[in-house]
Amino acid sequence: MSTVLITLGIGFLILIGLVGIILPVLPDILLIWGAAMGYGWLIGWGEHAFLYLAIISVLGLAALGAEVWMSGIGARMGGASLAATLGGLLLGIIGLVFLGPAGAAGGLLLGSFLIEYYRHRDAQAAIKGMLGIGVGYGSSLFVKLFLGGGMALTWLIWVITG
Repeated sequence: MSTVLITLGIGFLILIGLVGIILPVLPDILLIWGAAMGYGWLIGWGEHAFLYLAIISVLGLAALGAEVWMSGIGARMGGASLAATLGGLLLGIIGLVFLGPAGAAGGLLLGSFLIEYYRHRDAQAAIKGMLGIGVGYGSSLFVKLFLGGGMALTWLIWVITG
């Protein structure tokens, strides 16, 4: 198989990873990282491959950490409990499986609202916690997109410079 076709295929996988940041049905950061690793393995590592792969790895770890950290900060700012965060995550996963990306977002918000309402018996407090989780998760998408874009750009520089 030609190196051009392999490179185009890897580039397509990285593009899918970037789209996956926005649409949680698709894999995201791990796909970008795995595609970059596959590029080195299939095409050859080259002189500066370790540096490029190290940068891609650090950006990927930061992106994965940002999702958890920023969602947690949003939850705390909104007064949501750990139980509400986990409940939202659980219903988000169920929503994703049955209803796609909209189900994931709806499940996250509904799950966190229901747990907070059960805890406080106060709809206003539950809404505040739910919105905190939603804002934190939404903010993390922008950070992940920025860092995922950095991963893709680093790979592109790797391809160009060899």
